[in-house]
Amino acid sequence: MRAPELYRGTDGDYLNRWKRILHLDTRLRGGGWPSATALARECGVSAKTIYRDLDALRVELGAPIEYHARRKGFGYSDPGFAIPAAALSERDLFALMVAENAVAQYQGTPLAAELHRVFQKFLALLPGEVRERHELAARAVHFGGLPPTAIAPSTWTELTLAIQARERIELDYFVPSKRAVERKDVEPYLLVVRDREWFLVARTLASRHFALFYVPRIKRLRRSGARFEPDPQFSPQAYYEHGFNAMHGTGKPLEIVLRFAPEHAHIADERPWSPHQTLVRRRDGSVLLKFRSNALFEIERQVLRFGGAVQVERPAELRRSVREASERMARAHR
Repeated sequence: MRAPELYRGTDGDYLNRWKRILHLDTRLRGGGWPSATALARECGVSAKTIYRDLDALRVELGAPIEYHARRKGFGYSDPGFAIPAAALSERDLFALMVAENAVAQYQGTPLAAELHRVFQKFLALLPGEVRERHELAARAVHFGGLPPTAIAPSTWTELTLAIQARERIELDYFVPSKRAVERKDVEPYLLVVRDREWFLVARTLASRHFALFYVPRIKRLRRSGARFEPDPQFSPQAYYEHGFNAMHGTGKPLEIVLRFAPEHAHIADERPWSPHQTLVRRRDGSVLLKFRSNALFEIERQVLRFGGAVQVERPAELRRSVREASERMARAHR
């Protein structure tokens, strides 16, 4: 059997659709006769998308889907049906292998165990030789990084539910600079993950400004029951535009100019620092990297990571903060 045409495309599209297919398979097998509207709500898509997925299951995968008019929902006429492993192409299978390892991004959250369970359920449907090939390839891909900080399951659950419901929350939040826990009344908008660490983007009721909260520092979370209307001017794309490495600062974005000496010019060439950067190559072989951002604290962190291979030319406040941080490090290591 050929891979379904509907599920060809980018890896992200294909993975999201296969996750939906697996979810639909579970629900239709459960005998509860869910409606297209209910399935759409569970998957976070439109009912039109669910109807397309059901058609793909029925036409391309041979699923015995039937509609129960009295219950106004869908189910399997043959509960013994299983999604055939042959429906996955070699490219599809490898993408799933990599995606299974990418679940490491969710370690520390209750979602990691749920995603692992879904993958194990899917793998159980594959023939033995396909599973062995999967396991061999999966071991050849490793997502490294420091161990993630654990997030309390209750905090994760309440936070994600509040974001979905657009519900104001009260946080008991640890502020390191004050060494104290403070109450924060906020409107939660979205979650950001960076280096397997999770941050909440929320608008504070006190200042009406958007701020970042490190989720493991939330000591307690209470849902208020009060709904809020999202700011129509807010968009994730605009929020990230002048950030850096998923972080966001306050104030207007400044022009950042970083210099890479000739022996370190490859650092600027090997990977971008900003989607809107420009590179200027000098005759001596050095490279100037320019972009705009307001997340100076995060740029400082990245510059220090390279231990002197990157020099800040502008702005002056970033150059000064990097120098002061370097001096503190030098004093601490005398």
